[in-house]
Amino acid sequence: MKFIQTFILTLLCACLVYFGFIYVSQIDQVKKTASPQKAAKENDTALAAEETRSTKKAETTHHSLKGSKKAMDVILYNQMDAPRLYNGCEVTSLAMLLHYSGYEHVTKNKLANEVKRVPLNYENGLKGDPHDGFVGDMENGPGLGVYHEPIYQLAKKYAGDQVVDLTGKPVKKAIYQSLEKGYPVWVITTSTFDKTDNIETWNTPNGKINVSFNMHSVVITGYDKEHVYLNNPYGEKNQKVDRDQFEDSWEQMGSQAIIIKA
Repeated sequence: MKFIQTFILTLLCACLVYFGFIYVSQIDQVKKTASPQKAAKENDTALAAEETRSTKKAETTHHSLKGSKKAMDVILYNQMDAPRLYNGCEVTSLAMLLHYSGYEHVTKNKLANEVKRVPLNYENGLKGDPHDGFVGDMENGPGLGVYHEPIYQLAKKYAGDQVVDLTGKPVKKAIYQSLEKGYPVWVITTSTFDKTDNIETWNTPNGKINVSFNMHSVVITGYDKEHVYLNNPYGEKNQKVDRDQFEDSWEQMGSQAIIIKA
């Protein structure tokens, strides 16, 4: 009897060990099967997220380049036409802007006679400040140029409160939104329409300022995603220039911009 009891207990233990081994094996197999499926699912999720990010990035980039404005038919004046204004690109560009706004009788030379002027060199050794007026000799040189403040005041003499100085605004607001509304834009850039290394620091009656003899003024008439179009008072209408390079030069020259809402 004792032998039978021992045998039965041994048999039960063996059964428990056997079924326990089978159970553990099945669990392990389930895990092995599930792991690749889980990994694949996680990989699919990661890919989907990456595609979403890429799509959003592409949409953002496209949006930033979206939009264009066909070049407007703004009259072209050449600063070198008689009577010549060798350094008179700023008033010549202003004359174009005024003509487009209905002030057709205002010539570049009339504006040259009316704009405020300051010396290129003062007796005390200081240099003229283009924020105060045209620096030097506009007609024959030597001269530097003039910044937005005197041009703004001169434009207001004719167009009054319709003149808006957008200097310091982001390029989108100052230039591209203005063009989309039908307003050509007077700006200061460089003669190459790209950033220049020809920068000097001058001591003026108002303190130190950075200037460049490569400064140039034009009227922006249109744009697309790669170019801006401008009336260049050196003698080219709706000249096409690289948009990125122009923006760099415009910002380097102080982000100066004026429009006339007429």
